[in-house]
Amino acid sequence: MRPCLIALLLAVMLTPPAVSAKEKAKEPWFRREKVRCISYLDASEEGVGFVPKARAMGFNCALAMLAGAPPERLMPLIKAADKAGLRLVLVDYFDASKYLAQEPGRRFVAADGRAAPHLACPTDEKYWESVVGQRALELAELRRAGHPSVCGLLFDIEDYAGRGDLPCGSLWLCYCDQCFGAFMRSVGKGEQTVAASERQSWLSENELLENYLKFQDNSVATILSNIRKQIDEVAPDFMLAIYPWVYVEPAERKSRIAWDIRFVRGLGTERVPFLLLDERTYVWGYDPAMERQRADLKSQGLNFLAVTGFNVVPAERVWWPEEMAPSAYWASRRSDGYWIYVGDWPLLRAAPGEVYGIFGDRPEAWVKQFTAVNAALASGKAVEAPPLPLPPIERCFQLTDLYGPKHSPGTKMFVRRWTEIGLPWQGGELVLLGARKGDWLSFQRPVRRPDCYEISAWLTAGPDRPVVRLYVDDKPVDAGLWGQAGEAIDLYQSITTPGERVVLGYADLGSGDHTFRLVAEGKPARPGPEAGPGIGPARPGNERSKGYGIGLRAIRMERVGHPPESWWVVGPFDNTGEDRPGYDAVYPPEREIKLGAAYPGKGGQPVRWQRAAATRDGYLDLVPLFSEKKDAAAYCLTYAYSPSEGPRTVILGCDDGGKLFVNGQLVWGENVARSAERQQNQPTAQLRRGWNEILFKVTQTGGAWGIYFRFYDPKREMRYSTAPGGD
Repeated sequence: MRPCLIALLLAVMLTPPAVSAKEKAKEPWFRREKVRCISYLDASEEGVGFVPKARAMGFNCALAMLAGAPPERLMPLIKAADKAGLRLVLVDYFDASKYLAQEPGRRFVAADGRAAPHLACPTDEKYWESVVGQRALELAELRRAGHPSVCGLLFDIEDYAGRGDLPCGSLWLCYCDQCFGAFMRSVGKGEQTVAASERQSWLSENELLENYLKFQDNSVATILSNIRKQIDEVAPDFMLAIYPWVYVEPAERKSRIAWDIRFVRGLGTERVPFLLLDERTYVWGYDPAMERQRADLKSQGLNFLAVTGFNVVPAERVWWPEEMAPSAYWASRRSDGYWIYVGDWPLLRAAPGEVYGIFGDRPEAWVKQFTAVNAALASGKAVEAPPLPLPPIERCFQLTDLYGPKHSPGTKMFVRRWTEIGLPWQGGELVLLGARKGDWLSFQRPVRRPDCYEISAWLTAGPDRPVVRLYVDDKPVDAGLWGQAGEAIDLYQSITTPGERVVLGYADLGSGDHTFRLVAEGKPARPGPEAGPGIGPARPGNERSKGYGIGLRAIRMERVGHPPESWWVVGPFDNTGEDRPGYDAVYPPEREIKLGAAYPGKGGQPVRWQRAAATRDGYLDLVPLFSEKKDAAAYCLTYAYSPSEGPRTVILGCDDGGKLFVNGQLVWGENVARSAERQQNQPTAQLRRGWNEILFKVTQTGGAWGIYFRFYDPKREMRYSTAPGGD
């Protein structure tokens, strides 16, 4: 089949079917009009005065900040919106402080067994009723009382460090007596007693950690579903929303739990879907990850609206009206709408020629562009919209960097632009039109420095894609630390989207040229782990894949070496203060190592050593291990065997700062606040022949917390153990 014919067929497949005017009139407003939202409005004279202007520009919705205040404070704005026909979604912080002050009972318990006094247990029904149910019902009553503009409530649940306005304040599992006890009874082990600090390791050892996650997810979703039913009795069309970070690229998924999914499952219904006003899209607007997010949630049968976000206030990039308007158009045509964070009012009410904000003397261009886009969206007409830029890919090989491309006999391989198949993005892919299991494409790349490499790629997902595996020099790449075969990557998706980064595996590579081969290993015959060796658990729908095509946008190779698999960890110790004083404080592990000892930790609470596993690329995530995750310090301990005495390069990274001691000697230290990267520092450590003690102290202010660590070991001579003399 010729490429142009394939492109035409795919374009037809991607074009939504026409809907008659009569059928469209019966649809709810968010389906018929799409969400065209602006933020924030308030009850000031400017905010109220802007309501008719927003309607004139074609916006049908606006966010209005409530922030804990009584709804009466916004009544002038609500009345103006009632009159103009502008819908309002009121925004409130997810603040549990009042509930926690009144309820001395259930608290979140981290993996270290310690309760967090400022966080609630996620399965506490009273907690959810207090922070979600009461506020939503209050506003639903306002709608029923004759204010149709009050159409919904959005909870701002961003991870603001120290605010306590999170849904239970954590992205990780709670191990309190109530949560763990209920789970143990559900699996028929109610009579078994496990100490709080040992529950995570017990679940892991008994292969029940994933079951525990699902149990807690289901418990929270059930509580939220009951709250949704209460709201429906008052105002059946009242909407609920959050700013999500729903979609995390598979290559970046570590220990994070998608709290957003719990909200969608519990609070979204077919009649009133859950609103997801995405903030991840602030910088690049409508991008392929947004489409993948929608496909992912749809495959789970969830009721939701995914709305792309735009940040007009200068952030990582500056938007111009000619850029943002097309992205908003495509977001609404291919998704459920868009919303814009504009910052302050002068931007929107500036007179022509008046200098203000990032648009300089062009506010009228912004108004003109969006008025035209909103009019097109309201009428359902298409407009001339240029292709959208994709987020840049750093530290990778693009298609032009690959040489020696080849493909299996009887197949076709060529470069195809996304616009050729009806997708609204710039750029394209190297595509193989495979016809059968075993079809492949290959290319070559040189390696200058021998090491173990993590190999990842941006591969196209779509309805004609199989499961693929990467071979390097005719050998399958590894997935695990000890050489397990890498899993085949499932590329089936109901819609075609540009390259998504996935980790294909790990390979020890020497200096010189290497051949990389992507092979279509087939399609699973049925869902489940029995689908085929190496493929892993399959999802329903993969058998619907229409072909064996492989699409490659870019590939990345990063040195990860052979890091330790596990560590001993103890903490948290205190690091409170502007200068991060925990960096210089000498806590007991710096004076002596006693794995059975208990030390006074932050707040005087006793802390003990616990085991923790690192990821394949050497990252040790400390956040899930402790209840105290702010202004803290911790120590990580392991032992390394060297076959010879002498200097060796250390490759490390940490969030935030830290110190590295090898056999009691300080070899590196920086008192900084930063994110962890794999190769931030490369000090030299003097090793002795045999086992060496590695102690890594790492400080924390807030947010992420963890370390990367390994010795440069291209010949794989070294070994690691959590025992002083090896296992």
